[in-house]
Amino acid sequence: MLFSSGGTGGHVFPSISLINFFKKKEYETIFVTDKRGAKYVKKNFSLHKIFDVSFPIRAGFVNKIFFYLKLILALFNSFLFLRKEKPDFVFGLGGYVSFPICLAAKLLNIKILLYEPNLVLGRVNKYFLRFCNKLFINSNDILNLPNKYLTKCVEVGNILREEIIKYELSEKNNLNSKKTILILGGSQGAEIFGEEIPQVILDINKSYRINVIQQSLPKQVNEIQNFYNENNIENYIFSFHENIVELISKADLAISRCGSSTIGELEFLGVPFVAIPYPFAKDNHQYQNAIYYEKKGCCWLLEQKNLSFNSLKEMLTKILDNNVELSLKRENMFKNDSKNTLLKIEKEMEKLI
Repeated sequence: MLFSSGGTGGHVFPSISLINFFKKKEYETIFVTDKRGAKYVKKNFSLHKIFDVSFPIRAGFVNKIFFYLKLILALFNSFLFLRKEKPDFVFGLGGYVSFPICLAAKLLNIKILLYEPNLVLGRVNKYFLRFCNKLFINSNDILNLPNKYLTKCVEVGNILREEIIKYELSEKNNLNSKKTILILGGSQGAEIFGEEIPQVILDINKSYRINVIQQSLPKQVNEIQNFYNENNIENYIFSFHENIVELISKADLAISRCGSSTIGELEFLGVPFVAIPYPFAKDNHQYQNAIYYEKKGCCWLLEQKNLSFNSLKEMLTKILDNNVELSLKRENMFKNDSKNTLLKIEKEMEKLI
């Protein structure tokens, strides 16, 4: 089986979970990602191929020409790579790197499986929907899915990291003690969180006992840490953490971007969150993810355009004043079925063998 994913944590971590699962089932696995994705792969993990097909951040005719040239080269290399490895399945998990791999798989008549964790169908998955054998989706509430392809879709939930699924939760009995707030910017960070949130935490800490765990960009770590230390606020500031489950499990409340992996992990571990979706995400998928979880009673939604000192302070104050609502949202989060996601995928895949 060949697994192909883009370079963000939201793409790579589900790929690694799938690979580890199928390796234990004695499948031979191959992993393909881009240069960004390689940094998430541990040294003892087998990374077979890296393709550089990231979309140009800078606009302009020349940059786009280079992108399409790289894409053509990646397609040629993908074709040769697949012909050599001869996988029975190609499993696309989104991102531009999946495009040449899935196209080469189509040309070589290799079965294609896709996974869409977001509530909006991604562009690569949308293009290959007509060619794939199965599309695994987080929820049947997914948007922009053509009705003629519904028979290809299987609802499986979130693909979570193994350490998340195996983690044994302990009961939170600190409703009236110090609250731990976890602030997550996603794998790509959120600079605005480092700029806006610390001042709000400082203000509400006057009325509530707050402990802060905050993810930030590397360049912001020292500044944010010094700010909290100078104001006697217990804190742990990080840019990347190997064992994120340890940090999530400590939290009573999170403030988070709305990438599918991040909020899927918060849901599974029962941490209600203030959703602040990244407004420039492709097809506004983070906003749609946030709407979905808000309707499920798992989060509070605050759009970035409305993010200010006063708006965030007002929302956090209402949340911290209402332990009953916080507990109810926590209960709602345990109504997921992501523990059996990988078994569901295996069952559907075996039907195609």
